Amino acid sequence: MPDTEDRWQPSRPDKLHRRTGPGALTPEQLALADDLHTRALALRAASEEGLSIRDAVALAAVQLGLEPPRAEGES
Repeated sequence: MPDTEDRWQPSRPDKLHRRTGPGALTPEQLALADDLHTRALALRAASEEGLSIRDAVALAAVQLGLEPPRAEGES
């Protein structure tokens, strides 16, 4: 009889660990972080010239109104 049981477990837990106690994010901060993450991933995927993750997050923050726009080459 062939062994059909999958021995490989996912490398990630089913439920992501969220920090608790001092330093934990509030629900509002978690929602904002999720929005920023989702928007940055979408910008990076849609980029023809291949945005770096740093640039994608910075652009997402500007689009969400969290950061003022920067001049080209400004860090």
